[in-house]
Amino acid sequence: LEQKYSNKIEDGPDAYQYEGKSNDRENKSWFNHISYALVAGFLILFATLSISSKSFKNIKSSNGLATTTVSDEITTDVITPSINSKPNFIFILADDLGYNSVGYNAHDLTAVTPFLTSLAKGGVVLSNYYAQEVCTPSRASLLTGRYPVSLGMQYEEILSDSMWGLNTSETLLPEVLRDMSAYKSYAIGKWNIGHYTPEMLPTARGFDHFIGYMNGENYYWSKKYPLEPQYTDFMYADSDCYSAYNSSDLGTYSTFLYRDKAVQAIAAHDFSANPLFMYLAVQAVHDPFDDLADEFSNGIPASYLEASMYSHILSTVKGRSRQQYAMALNLLDSSVQTVVEALAAKGQMQNTYVIFASDNGGCYQAGGRNGDLRGSKGSLFEGGLKVDSFIYSALLPDSARGSVYSGIMHVSDWFPTILELSGSDYIPQAGFDLDGVSQVTAMLAADATQNARQYLLYNMYYKVNDESFDIYSNAPVAIRDKQYKLAHLYVDNPQAQWYSFEEALSDDSNMGSFSCPQSMALMGRYAKFLFDLDSDPNEKTNLYFNSQYSDIKSELYRQLEYFRAKVSFDAAPANVSVAAEAAWADQGDVIMPWVVSALPSGGTSKLSQCVPSQSVFAWAG
Repeated sequence: LEQKYSNKIEDGPDAYQYEGKSNDRENKSWFNHISYALVAGFLILFATLSISSKSFKNIKSSNGLATTTVSDEITTDVITPSINSKPNFIFILADDLGYNSVGYNAHDLTAVTPFLTSLAKGGVVLSNYYAQEVCTPSRASLLTGRYPVSLGMQYEEILSDSMWGLNTSETLLPEVLRDMSAYKSYAIGKWNIGHYTPEMLPTARGFDHFIGYMNGENYYWSKKYPLEPQYTDFMYADSDCYSAYNSSDLGTYSTFLYRDKAVQAIAAHDFSANPLFMYLAVQAVHDPFDDLADEFSNGIPASYLEASMYSHILSTVKGRSRQQYAMALNLLDSSVQTVVEALAAKGQMQNTYVIFASDNGGCYQAGGRNGDLRGSKGSLFEGGLKVDSFIYSALLPDSARGSVYSGIMHVSDWFPTILELSGSDYIPQAGFDLDGVSQVTAMLAADATQNARQYLLYNMYYKVNDESFDIYSNAPVAIRDKQYKLAHLYVDNPQAQWYSFEEALSDDSNMGSFSCPQSMALMGRYAKFLFDLDSDPNEKTNLYFNSQYSDIKSELYRQLEYFRAKVSFDAAPANVSVAAEAAWADQGDVIMPWVVSALPSGGTSKLSQCVPSQSVFAWAG
């Protein structure tokens, strides 16, 4: 199970060595986690142990650490693969991973992501990729192909007792993949786009299987909700039932747990019958890094990492929270490697797209840094939304592999991009037009001049309940074309600053929860900006009052009004439920849907609260 990966070696000062070993020191051995159904367990164990040695390789470098690189032959099969005519997709969504965190750029974490770096270098790096500034809007946009402002989800995040969520009239990506191309879909990890009614759960919205949590943050081990730690936030579901998940592996460090569940699903999946779409929305690297139990009060134990990696992080990464961030990222890196091994063991890497992205920029209070970009999570400055992303696949043309695509890409673009890659035709219903554009042609040509996206709306805080927002006097808003960015934002607040990875915050020893919400970016002085992002990507020179740029401003304002005219939904209903906690108490203090009759849609839910007997994620240990 501790296989070696090989590839064209890219030597250089950032090369390092990675032994390819499982990082799951919490359980001392990978085999303590083999809890799959008997047939699936033997299959994945045999296949992974039998991968040809030419598929994986380690290299030594001057700093003594390890590197893993991925070859064109990663799909060396030890079983006869069942290749579907449609490609598989593994979408790995990191949480709060700041720009310049993956090691294909030189920075303090270069050595921390050996496997992710190798995937990125063997695929297409998306150097101009934008998510949203916080979790809920970003995830809603990803799964619908629409801007948050088109969804009524432009402001605020879903909290435990929020009586709102992504409208059930919206069509989600797994629904289209299922209906158009017979995909079977799995959601693992964070949901955070609505859960007060069963209608809003993942398996009521196109996914066949789900395991994970509902809210914006969670403790990694206990699965308690940090803002209300008396409640557990963890459930699983199939297409008929949903239930609290309380099996014996519940207390496993979440990155390891999600890794194992992903491998479990891949092992059980019948690729000859249905192509696979997996939405692996991991918790890493979101804070808090500690947990309620004393043994985790100092964060991630050193024993979880290889000794050389742990020593490297302590000696090169400044600040305790940044070190915890780096440790969480390294554990994510090795877990992605294990998931890729599972795909290779089933003979599927030749027919799979692996996509990696973050949901928003890093939070400066929680170890997140965003390179030299201005701003933090929660802000519409570049650091709040511009994040690391790449796509890897043997299906990519040779001319695209190892390339960097600099065209502007937004999280909403994945919806039409994945549909085009899958060969799925889709025409949205009237009134539900996509804001995303397919990036396939330009991305595979690594040619930004072919980019179909002319403008990018970062966000606009408009039509928000209980807020008197006006985009010309007090509401954050930003839009860009291929060169210039127009923005009305607040300054003189912590989320509008630049943060260097070479400096630690004064309270950097705090392992607790920091969310960097949108509301924090509403402090200070309201100002108007125009930036030339080609020459000033770090937003240091304001051109707004320079008459030379009047025509550019006028065009961007015209586009802004175009988007404002399209807004039809009010965001963030103010109502929260007083009945939620009583319902959770009846469920053993587990956060669950509490409106199960008189549903908002007027119909009945396809899901019932019962044991998901068909769930691929059921504990079989």
